[in-house]
Amino acid sequence: MTGREFECIQHQLSLLRRENRFLKFGLIVCFALSALPYLVGFQPETIRAKRVVTERVEFVNRDEAVASITADPEGYGILIDDKNGSHIVFFGNLSGGTMVGVYNNEGKIVAILRALLGRGMVAVSNKDGRPVATMSATTTGGSVGISDNDGQLLGLMVATPIEGKIVLKTPSGRTVWSAP
Repeated sequence: MTGREFECIQHQLSLLRRENRFLKFGLIVCFALSALPYLVGFQPETIRAKRVVTERVEFVNRDEAVASITADPEGYGILIDDKNGSHIVFFGNLSGGTMVGVYNNEGKIVAILRALLGRGMVAVSNKDGRPVATMSATTTGGSVGISDNDGQLLGLMVATPIEGKIVLKTPSGRTVWSAP
């Protein structure tokens, strides 16, 4: 190896050492800058977890709670409450099936959607909690019923794989029309 080649290799090594020092310094600066938000108290908006255990989840708008999700005190599901703590919706598991219930302003359930093994049901109630419309379905048929505000059945439609029937009644319970 000649002296000129040796000087060239030494020069390249010198440049590599300088570049290596520059990269190390740059890496340290990058780590410091990336840790800076955590050092000054910044918290990320998104927190990822496989499991969260809590008693209440609140939804806040302008530092005021507008809704919350809590566990049902009876242990059957969860409740969505408004900002005053009144129930809005119930999701749960009751007597062999699942249920969604919607509450009115007075805390009474006015709409129910239930799914049970082999059947389902939708019911709408008036402000007093009396059913005014129901619809149910099973694997062998279904029905739709309409009632007045006192809960008295006014109309009923039933269908099975073999036959169907429609009945209209007066509020006193007298049948005024039916088919067949």
